[in-house]
Amino acid sequence: MDVETKKNSKIFHPFLIAFFPIIAIYSVNIGFIQLEQFILPTLLIVGSAFLFFLCLKYILKNGKKAALIVSLSFIIFFSFGHVYNMLNQVSIGDTDLGSNKILLPIFTILFGIGSFLIIKTKRTLDNATSIVNTISIVFISVIVVMVGIEMFGCDECLIQQDTSWEFDFNSTEKIDFSPHFEEHSFEISEYETLPNVYYIILDGYPRNDVLKKHMNFDNSEFTNLLKQRGFHVAESSYANYSFSSQSISSTMNMGYVNFLADQFGEDSREYNPLLGKDVGLYADNQVIKNFKLMGYKVVKIGSAATYIHKMPLADLSPCYKTIHLMDNRLFDAVGRTSMIGYFIERWSEEQQRQIVLCDFEELPKINDYFEERVFVWSHITLPHFPLIFGPNGEPITPGTSLLTMNHPEYTDDSWDVKQQFVQQIQFTNKKSIEFIDKILENEKRAIIIIQSDHGSAFGVNLQDPTDDDVFQRLSNFNAIYFPDEKHREMLTYDRTNVNTFRIVFNTYFGSDYEMLEDKTYWGLSIKKPFWFKDVTSILLN
Repeated sequence: MDVETKKNSKIFHPFLIAFFPIIAIYSVNIGFIQLEQFILPTLLIVGSAFLFFLCLKYILKNGKKAALIVSLSFIIFFSFGHVYNMLNQVSIGDTDLGSNKILLPIFTILFGIGSFLIIKTKRTLDNATSIVNTISIVFISVIVVMVGIEMFGCDECLIQQDTSWEFDFNSTEKIDFSPHFEEHSFEISEYETLPNVYYIILDGYPRNDVLKKHMNFDNSEFTNLLKQRGFHVAESSYANYSFSSQSISSTMNMGYVNFLADQFGEDSREYNPLLGKDVGLYADNQVIKNFKLMGYKVVKIGSAATYIHKMPLADLSPCYKTIHLMDNRLFDAVGRTSMIGYFIERWSEEQQRQIVLCDFEELPKINDYFEERVFVWSHITLPHFPLIFGPNGEPITPGTSLLTMNHPEYTDDSWDVKQQFVQQIQFTNKKSIEFIDKILENEKRAIIIIQSDHGSAFGVNLQDPTDDDVFQRLSNFNAIYFPDEKHREMLTYDRTNVNTFRIVFNTYFGSDYEMLEDKTYWGLSIKKPFWFKDVTSILLN
């Protein structure tokens, strides 16, 4: 018994193998997953491996056999998603090798055969246990080294896996940005005549000429409908920055954010100055502060990433979903590599659809919630990936699996994906016209601003962009409606987003903001949010 106990103490490979998918997924998303998110998946996955091991050991009366079966089960369970992705587009005749109908039975049979052989063997399995122990140690060690390299910032060794969706934004350390932005007084003679202001960000919506050039899609029907309703649609608008966090922070603070490079360093991976809860430029911005100063209520609507689910200055946040299990991005990504990954992806897609639909439904209702004037800030993840809507809103399954949090645009430049993107634009157009018409029907005075934070990025090389890459990514959609004919002449200006609210405040609220010089900046990587390259000369000649 003592000998057996001693041997059993050397069995640790099931727990390392169970931990492997957790740290492996983290290694390719480092900097975008909070370290504390290790807790939940580790407890659930490694804990389940331990319980499974104890149960099998009790049933089989053999620790080594139980351990090998547990390791086999976790290898099969968590390798399924990777095999599925590799074979997803492979067919023999009419048979799709990546089909769940094919792979699930195969993987189940492999597990059954493997388990049967382990149970029936008469060998002691000492050597097998030692080999699997050693292999698991080697694999974990390699991943740990990779994580260490990433953490110490070896740029030559970086795994280029650009992502969005999740950042470290929990810092509560207040940063004083006031020296970098102007504070103005406002002259309001009649509060009752002031308009409600709607600012809608359609994430990643390209300009018409980009859609025509890169996707062969004529979007003039939509822009003509906007013009018929009195919108000024900018024909030569550009985003000031190539990534959402930089671009929107710039627009909402009516200034450039390049000072962050001087303050924190170009190589910094710290996102709190941009996206920190209560402290970042994204949420704690000058535009909202101005509206609050003037007695406006602030409503935040958004289906964009987790970091804007709540906003400290908002008086109302409809469509906000409470945190659920899959809000742990690491657990979500690991789950997508497993045999239940298909069901996780379908569930996540449906959740995203429901939030987006809620956003569109709530936009025209906002005026009913308050007697006071209202500023509405809505960040909607359309037509941005994932591609989950057909042209009429019918649900579709994205062509690219989201096993990690990468941008499919950068890796999939296929015509089929571009056409799916166009279909999602068509649905975005339809829903946009619907809520615009409802707002204009219900309100005599409303300012409506519809802008994208940047354009598309099909085939774009972030590290070494061509002029066309810069043009595609920074050419953004920009349409503005002023309720007064006499003020619409101010909307002939259509260069970049940074002056949008300077124009609004000067026109309707008696401020005296000066117009800033138009500048556009390229970002090397979303992992380095304060690295900026001036590309103004490419776009604004």
